[in-house]
Amino acid sequence: MAQITDSRHGIRRDPAVRHWTTGGPVDSAVLAEDEITVVQERQEASMAEPAGMALFGFAVGTLIVAWPIAGFVPLTALTATVPPVLVFAGIAQFIGGLIAFRRGNAFAGTAFCAYGANNVVVALIFLMMAGGVISTLPGTVGTQMLALELYCFAYISLVLGIMATRLNIAFIAILFSLVPGFTLAGMANWYGASIPAIWGHIGGYCLIAAAAFAGYTATAMVLNSTWKRPVLPLIGVGNVAHV
Repeated sequence: MAQITDSRHGIRRDPAVRHWTTGGPVDSAVLAEDEITVVQERQEASMAEPAGMALFGFAVGTLIVAWPIAGFVPLTALTATVPPVLVFAGIAQFIGGLIAFRRGNAFAGTAFCAYGANNVVVALIFLMMAGGVISTLPGTVGTQMLALELYCFAYISLVLGIMATRLNIAFIAILFSLVPGFTLAGMANWYGASIPAIWGHIGGYCLIAAAAFAGYTATAMVLNSTWKRPVLPLIGVGNVAHV
């Protein structure tokens, strides 16, 4: 391997080699791939898995927002969802994502931080709607901006869903339920009365399904960790059954 010179100290070093890990790329001229794996495994063992807490927050927030979207209660009930969406589904889930990053899990960190931040944004939008700052009428500029945000998260869910095909069936189910959920809920906000209301309701049903899958996955994560064995299955893809 060709060497490079450290101009500050005049020392010749091997160039860094890029190793791809679950935490992202690691550029090192010192550590071999198996040594990086050992470091990462020690990092994972140094703190508890946050996925159970983060997924419970995601499940609760998604369910209570989806309930009025699905048409079970009037849309005016969305204001009442602000506290749990902001605190549990938003801030707590975001903190779970930060812990996942610290454990070297780029997928879980990205997912929990993205959806946690999104729930904080959604809660603030609901507050602004309740205060009359943003119009609550579907098809107006205010709700169309919310629709754009939902479209963005439909795309993010699609990308994460493709990544989840390397992980487990539970995450695949959650993320691919979110894609039509966000898309159809966004269309209901964008087009308003110009499209059938059932489109938005179907989006709500998809979000409820995602919440149910997330609740199951969170239960499995915590239960399996407590019992120190797989009590509820997380069917892995490619011999992988973790987040």
